[in-house]
Amino acid sequence: MLSVHVAPDHPRSLLALNFAQAALISGQRIRQIFFYQEGILHAQLDTESQLHPSAEAWLRFAQQHSLPLVVCSTVVEQDFDLTAAQLHPGYSLGGLTEFSSAVAQCERLVQF
Repeated sequence: MLSVHVAPDHPRSLLALNFAQAALISGQRIRQIFFYQEGILHAQLDTESQLHPSAEAWLRFAQQHSLPLVVCSTVVEQDFDLTAAQLHPGYSLGGLTEFSSAVAQCERLVQF
């Protein structure tokens, strides 16, 4: 499982994506990618209903491999005051309960 805590314009976002791609190539399984703290900004649409380029790359990767992209609903609402309408539908809202459940079922968690 991967947890992304950096904004989409941070270099570690693409580092995390490269890591995820390499993990799948090497035969690892990824259950979910969870976006927390500034990482939730990956799902935010700009004023022209577009995603940041690295967030778009995450979306393509997730669609290609049927992986859920989950953004922390508490952070979305409380820390960034965003609504579901301001998020790309390819990213789903979830809470720390979903995160904890996914972590409990995986072998390791890698955080960026």
